[in-house]
Amino acid sequence: DIYSTIKKSQQNGKIPRFRRVRGGGELYTSDTVMQNPQFVKATTLRHEEPHQDKIYYFFREDNPDKSPEAPRNISRVAQLCKEDKGGTSSLSASKWTTFLKATLICVDPITKGNFNWLQDVFFVPAGDWRRSKVYGLFTNTWGSSAVCVYSFEDIDKVFRTSKLKGYHGPNPEVKPGQCVSSGQHTPSETFKIADSHPEVEDRVEPLSPTKSPLFHNKHRYQKIGVHEVAAGDGRRYNVLYLATDKGSIHKIVELPDGVQNIMELQVFPKKDPIQSMILDHKRAVLYVGSNRKVVEIPMDMCRVYRSKCDSCLLARDPYCGWHNGTCQSVYLHREVLQNLNLDPWGGKCQKGDVKEADDYQNITVVPFSRYFLNCPIESHYATYNWYHNDSLIKTCNTTHPQQDCLHFIQNVSHLHYGHYVCISEEDGFRQALVKERLLNQLRFMSQKGQATITFASWLQLLLVVLLLELFH
Repeated sequence: DIYSTIKKSQQNGKIPRFRRVRGGGELYTSDTVMQNPQFVKATTLRHEEPHQDKIYYFFREDNPDKSPEAPRNISRVAQLCKEDKGGTSSLSASKWTTFLKATLICVDPITKGNFNWLQDVFFVPAGDWRRSKVYGLFTNTWGSSAVCVYSFEDIDKVFRTSKLKGYHGPNPEVKPGQCVSSGQHTPSETFKIADSHPEVEDRVEPLSPTKSPLFHNKHRYQKIGVHEVAAGDGRRYNVLYLATDKGSIHKIVELPDGVQNIMELQVFPKKDPIQSMILDHKRAVLYVGSNRKVVEIPMDMCRVYRSKCDSCLLARDPYCGWHNGTCQSVYLHREVLQNLNLDPWGGKCQKGDVKEADDYQNITVVPFSRYFLNCPIESHYATYNWYHNDSLIKTCNTTHPQQDCLHFIQNVSHLHYGHYVCISEEDGFRQALVKERLLNQLRFMSQKGQATITFASWLQLLLVVLLLELFH
């Protein structure tokens, strides 16, 4: 079967429809069951009995509640029976007769933040359709985003057990939305009720027990993808790839103690908006497209952890682990050392400490100029501190993804010269990432010039001594 969303032209605009264009007969949704819908994504789900197979599609539409405090849009999920044959009358023969819709809820119970604008969804199938899940990406009017996860078992239950909103009459023998046996048509009475009352009262909530978002933050995400990876400990972890409105992708992992944003990838150098994102699950590759090009990104980017045991394990990346002195992909070696659960960190790697060796990089800076001290952020769960001559001068807040910990010197004076070191600390591990010695460029050049003059003077003295010996 082939399904599409097409628009029917009318005098006052266009009404989008969900349509079956090839397969079990052409069908389309009634013009009154959705209010200016914007379709997001659709999927089919197989049940034990073929005539119970369902189509689910997710969309946004105008909120019928026009009160000032009500959101302008509302997020929905609709269900259709895959073997729907249409109605029995001439008016309903080409219409879906099993259409019902329900509201998707994505609200933080603590902050009461409501994420009502559905941006994208990603389906995670399972062998048993009841355990299949859908990850919904939502935003709100304040520019924040949230991910809520729903089970198709809960969605199916809402459609099977809920009353129709606004309908108070008796239920017919075949309930609205109920799939009938193969080859049969939905009774005309059932279709009329569902067509005039297409929304169910109960709303679809996120998975129990919390019934709250998987996470939310202040980034505006536009697309979502989910990949399941088998880690070295034998467990399977879900990794979320979220495209921002600034051309970057956040890599977020579901771990036993919650979700962690382990990486930010700037895909396009000019921050081009990401138009498409496709996951190749078998090859573990991410394809990201803009208006100008498509980029292939491997999911197991273990080289970014600098082949250091502590960096490799502290990243908590299920694709990567420590093996034979390097940070390697689990697709190359299954038995790798990782730190994904709540086990104590100590002992997995030799604990690091800040080296006292004089391995500072000399940087000459002109007085009264500006200078940036740049420290790369390798883990968003470490603390990064800049020290100047052993005194703390800057602590970076890594609660929001950023690429570097910067310390800016607005006007370099004699007080700013000396030793600078950036130290990261996480789970008791400390390491120096950057060590710089700022030198006064004018004084450095002066000292260099003095050294040159002194050396020349010694050469002249040696020449005089040689001449005296010759003429002696």
